[in-house]
Amino acid sequence: MAIPDDIARQMPFARRDVHADDVRLSVVDEGEGAPLLFVHGNPTWSYLWRHVMRPAREAGLRVVAPDHAGFGLSDQPTDPRYYSLERHVENLRAVVRALDLREVTLVLHDWGGPIGMGLAVHEPERIARIVIANTVAFAPKEKRPLTKWHAWLSTWWGYRLGVHLNAVQRSAMTLGVARPLAPEVERAYRWPMRRRGGRVAAARFVQMVPDGPDHPTAAVLRRYEADYPKLADKPMLVLWADKDRVMRPRFARRWLDSFPAADIRHVAPDAGHFWQEDAPELFAPHIVRFAQAEA
Repeated sequence: MAIPDDIARQMPFARRDVHADDVRLSVVDEGEGAPLLFVHGNPTWSYLWRHVMRPAREAGLRVVAPDHAGFGLSDQPTDPRYYSLERHVENLRAVVRALDLREVTLVLHDWGGPIGMGLAVHEPERIARIVIANTVAFAPKEKRPLTKWHAWLSTWWGYRLGVHLNAVQRSAMTLGVARPLAPEVERAYRWPMRRRGGRVAAARFVQMVPDGPDHPTAAVLRRYEADYPKLADKPMLVLWADKDRVMRPRFARRWLDSFPAADIRHVAPDAGHFWQEDAPELFAPHIVRFAQAEA
């Protein structure tokens, strides 16, 4: 899938393809230094990381940012049964193995948290350090009511209408930022969603949010959590944007339960969930310095 020229000018990074079974994954891969692996969430793609990848690349680091299946320039299966947390983790493992990434600094956001932590517990020898930025990767311990949004998308008709209207992308990229996106930026986020597979992938991520301990995703997260001790020796930096409407500032401290040595910093009091648009200049220096600390 060719990227439009106006979007390509905003994303001047080299790409390569990696195959996970019969699905092609598009991956930004540029630079020769220690690798930073940027893992996006919903409903974004590697474009999300452009303002962080530039200073990392200029600092002599290797920037790697895959598009999950269904997103960005990757293949977009239309069967909703394709999409699961475990599938996304296995796809990310395929990327890491294909590129033979080692001494990796993970940078995780939104659904990139559960996916990246799934990678880390399966491939701990490849991970050097972890950056957490407005994400959680823990199973709920008790039933919690679905938001009206989640409940609607969980119905058959809500899911079908949500996919048709591209409702996930439209709502997330409006409510997830502290200020409106510029038209060219909004177009770049909408562009991959013009195909049905992208809208299906985004809607499935919403359905995958666990509403209690009996949800299928919760069972997967519990397995990952059981293996978090494997990562106890990995330095962890937790950065937070505090105007996140879903992942409130208190969520940052949840990481201390499993990683007591984590360094937590609230660096953007006025940025929303998609801090990569609101305040990338506040996050990028922390991420670059952290990646360079033991490089």
